[in-house]
Amino acid sequence: MKEICVITGASSGIGKEFFFDLSKDLDFKFDEIWVIARRKERLIELQEQCETKIRPLALDLSDRKSFEIYQELLDSEKPEIQVLVNGAGFGVFGAFMDIPLDDQLNIIDLNTKALTAISYISVP
Repeated sequence: MKEICVITGASSGIGKEFFFDLSKDLDFKFDEIWVIARRKERLIELQEQCETKIRPLALDLSDRKSFEIYQELLDSEKPEIQVLVNGAGFGVFGAFMDIPLDDQLNIIDLNTKALTAISYISVP
């Protein structure tokens, strides 16, 4: 069985930092690191900085169809997830009433719903 690490938000921010740390940590050895973010080109660039094979998954976790794609991939590959990092997320600064409602709802979708869905799908 393939042992993997899954990192969301891997193209930037905390997700990318977790990628760097886990790809170099001698206590962890993975067959693959699955990196998830919207920008595939940024994910592909990560392979140059890692000896472990990566699998770039260009998914927009604010779109529920992404969860179906991820679930189907897990069902077909049947890997053993050793580490899951839910690093995807974003926020905006400003007064509550100055931030458009769509932006606020997108924050909730990504920071809460996506985290919950990825965890729920990954844990079994």
